[in-house]
Amino acid sequence: MRQTILAVLSLSAMTALLTGCGGDMVLLNSKGPVAAGQSNLMMTAIYLMLLVVIPSIIMALWFGWKYRASNKDADYKPTWAHSTAIEIVVWGIPVIIIGILAWLTWWGSHKYDPYRPIEADKAPLTVQVIAEQFKWIFIYPEQGIATINEMRFPEKTPVSLRLTSNFTMNSFFIPALSGQIYAMAGMQTHLNLLADETSPAEGYRGFSSNYSGYGFSQMRFRAHSVTDAQFAEWVSAIQAGNGTSVNPNAVQKTVLDQAEFASLRDGNRGVHQIEAIIARAKTPEEKAAAEAMKPYPTKPHPVTYYSSVEQGLFESVIHKYMSNYHGADHSAPVEAAATDAVAHEASASEAHVAGEHATASQGE
Repeated sequence: MRQTILAVLSLSAMTALLTGCGGDMVLLNSKGPVAAGQSNLMMTAIYLMLLVVIPSIIMALWFGWKYRASNKDADYKPTWAHSTAIEIVVWGIPVIIIGILAWLTWWGSHKYDPYRPIEADKAPLTVQVIAEQFKWIFIYPEQGIATINEMRFPEKTPVSLRLTSNFTMNSFFIPALSGQIYAMAGMQTHLNLLADETSPAEGYRGFSSNYSGYGFSQMRFRAHSVTDAQFAEWVSAIQAGNGTSVNPNAVQKTVLDQAEFASLRDGNRGVHQIEAIIARAKTPEEKAAAEAMKPYPTKPHPVTYYSSVEQGLFESVIHKYMSNYHGADHSAPVEAAATDAVAHEASASEAHVAGEHATASQGE
């Protein structure tokens, strides 16, 4: 009986949270068609499963009450062993629900495939995303600018993200706009999203939802959905080296090239890791090497704007991990590599949409 009461209380608490009593539950307060569709799928699955859960709890309480020891009017059938009607109910209803859930899973996997372009009246905005060591780098190849830990895009405009990583595997996630997708070294994954309206002043929350090391908790950024005019103003300000006029808390820099990109790899180990290495050092050389290590930062990297970007930087990050793949020579200039990558990306994307592949995290 105690377990039944605990189950009822747990269900009540969950119901209160799902109805919004627990505050702003971002997964149930979607701001884009992709996130809204995924949220609806999740709630539909929950409602279907509650068709079994709620009657089961009610019957558990009712059976316990009806067949209590003090109820002398309850039927007593010690030889009862089988009921065809009960078997049909306890097997038939779950089978039907599982069948419906299977169909919803198949339909939703194709409908909300992250590789599938979003149909809209506006042309998509392309953004290249690099998961660097505990920070996110956003490159706008069409605008020729780059940012760190902040992205902006016009409302009601499809955003086509191309993601990779320059260290461990990470998971890119903006709960208000889309589901998560992995960013992996040597690979490129796709994510398409769209914001139905402008975001609050603080923007939508974005972060890495996959543990990736000591500074994992610092991999946070803000995604701002703005008007077309505001986006154009922001781009022009960064290109002119005056991005701080839009965001006074940002840092404005000139060019994001290979040298600047390499400098973004800040820190070698966690503070406690460095202390342990120093304590275990057996020679003066080992101790000196450990003392020269820099600890990972304990705060997120500041929002940074770059007025220009070295062409082919995104592609060079991918090729760095694929330089000897199948004997391929990726030592050619990055401009040629970028051209080849764009052509390959376009053909691969068309083939993917035509075939309606549902694999969300497989890179090209």
